[in-house]
Amino acid sequence: MDIKNELLYDFSLNMPRVLVSGRTGIIDNVKKIVFVSENSIVIDNGKRFTALNGQDLIITQIEDERVLVAGEIKSIEFYGALPADKG
Repeated sequence: MDIKNELLYDFSLNMPRVLVSGRTGIIDNVKKIVFVSENSIVIDNGKRFTALNGQDLIITQIEDERVLVAGEIKSIEFYGALPADKG
């Protein structure tokens, strides 16, 4: 699969996609920003959550389903959403 088709496939699944280079991070498929602090940013990606942890984190740009983050990103964590209550 070439890179174009691979990217289109990733976006069609609505899965979190994170690109980090230096002191900049790009998070795609953003549905909601859940939590923002100097040390942590949590994003709702629909079926998953993405957490960026580090120092001096700041959201520099918000676009359609894309968030740009600046700061020292030390770790990235992915969480599944809780199952719906069926009781």
